Amino acid sequence: MKLCAGICIFKKSGYCCIRLSLPLLKLRKIKEYRETLLHEMIHAFLFLTRSNRKHDGHGPEFKKHMYRINRATGLHITIYHTFHDEVNFYRNHIWRCTGVCRKYPPHFGFVKRSMNRPPGPKEKWCKQ
Repeated sequence: MKLCAGICIFKKSGYCCIRLSLPLLKLRKIKEYRETLLHEMIHAFLFLTRSNRKHDGHGPEFKKHMYRINRATGLHITIYHTFHDEVNFYRNHIWRCTGVCRKYPPHFGFVKRSMNRPPGPKEKWCKQ
């Protein structure tokens, strides 16, 4: 994983699997590991206790637990990570569009990815 710091996956057998991104977290402080792990643990808690099976849950219930844990621990769990430099570091596969998008911001036709998967016509943003 090179785009998100962690992920919580609900398994059909009734448990959750939490994965943390070593590439994104390896140069971070232990505090940020803890915050990322607790973020994913909130997702796991909600998956298992609230029948919340979607991984889009940063709603009121998620925030309630996030704020409660932050107050109790002094940590700073957030909804989104700020590891933008690390994410960009791993985006080392670069393509340039040959179409009209080369002329327009914000990317001027450049596509950067962490995996070697060239853009194609099935991309949401791609216009023929």
